Amino acid sequence: MPKAFISFLGTNDYLNCRYELNKAPGDIVKYVQEDIVSRFCREWKSDDEIRIFTTSDAIKKNWEDNGHLNWNTKEIIKNPGLGKRLEKLKILPAVKRHDIPVGNSEEEIWQIFQIVFDTLREGEEIIFDITHGFRSIPMLFMVLIGYARLLKKISVDGIYYGAFEILGSKPQAEAIPETERIAPIFDLTSFEQLIEWTEATQSFVKNGSAREFAALAQKKLSPVLRDSRGQDIVATTINEIVKGIDKISSNLLVNRGVEIIQYDYERIKQKLNLLQSDDIFIRPLAPLMSVMEKKIDSFTKNDINNGFKAVDWCVDHGLYQQAITMLQENLITFILAGEGLDWGAENNRKAAASAIMIVANKNLNLDETDSNADLVKKLMENDVIRKFADEYERLRPIRNDVNHGGYLTEQNNKARSAASILDRFHQSYNNIMTMLAKP
Repeated sequence: MPKAFISFLGTNDYLNCRYELNKAPGDIVKYVQEDIVSRFCREWKSDDEIRIFTTSDAIKKNWEDNGHLNWNTKEIIKNPGLGKRLEKLKILPAVKRHDIPVGNSEEEIWQIFQIVFDTLREGEEIIFDITHGFRSIPMLFMVLIGYARLLKKISVDGIYYGAFEILGSKPQAEAIPETERIAPIFDLTSFEQLIEWTEATQSFVKNGSAREFAALAQKKLSPVLRDSRGQDIVATTINEIVKGIDKISSNLLVNRGVEIIQYDYERIKQKLNLLQSDDIFIRPLAPLMSVMEKKIDSFTKNDINNGFKAVDWCVDHGLYQQAITMLQENLITFILAGEGLDWGAENNRKAAASAIMIVANKNLNLDETDSNADLVKKLMENDVIRKFADEYERLRPIRNDVNHGGYLTEQNNKARSAASILDRFHQSYNNIMTMLAKP
């Protein structure tokens, strides 16, 4: 993927200093862009780009040479501008300057947004420097990142801020020898990553699918796990949690009834609790994980009621085909478990379904030649079947209709409207759940 460094150039007469990132001071530079480019872009290729966005004033004062005057003597201060300084780095990426308005109005800020966005290429990996520019620039960047991540599939490799102001006023900074004039560069990348984790968590809470969360974890955690050879406990824990949550949501998405009932939810909950006490690499990520814990909190290992909780989950997320199927199938599981029968055996499930049909339809008789006749007859006396048979049978035609994609055309089995299916389902769903809540 192509890479790009994006930065705004200011208009002040900056002092020489050494910038420090992760306790590693760089060489003496005048512009923070020199330091960041030297750190991250030296190994880049010719199709990568260094993009510097400048107002007309910034071009004169800091892109071109000798742009400032001595306040006392009014003489020109000899200084190679940023354009020439970047050339001297002799790096392969093309250095491109882009004109932008000052940003004195909402309209101009939108213009800046569009200009920067238009420079982005599909799938670019971006490093942002937000040191200079109006105070709106950091917010503009954060919005731009989300917008471009969706429309141009960009990814963010870094967001950096050169905090020269830590050195005090200009006279205070001038009093410090250049070699000791060290200003920190703040790595703000984790804030953007937190937005990604938040969006992925929101998608899980809203849609019930952990696919986006799992994909993000793969992208963000793989380098950590690789570099630590799997020894980073926090990254390993998060990775296990995400895989577990993805497994749970996948089971619910495709109605894996046995796994929904038997899955070891406690193991994931324990991992989530462990995470709360760890020194997590993105601190606010822990509360997001607790949001995920609440979604699975009611599920417990080897609990038949997980099937009914799965129905609730599917209804909450608009997964009605899954909800209709799971509601019927888990009723059968519930009945057979109550009888002490193997609820995974096909013959037992067929017998239960037959018993329900006969109980609900008074004009149907038991087929005595059926190999399951004795079991069907026994199940017909089951109190749970007698209680739920009518609602179960009301679900049968809409389940059939939905699973056949609404293509049924016969007069007696004609496809229903989506609204009528949802209305019929919700009636049965509410009635069944109400009856289940009563002893």
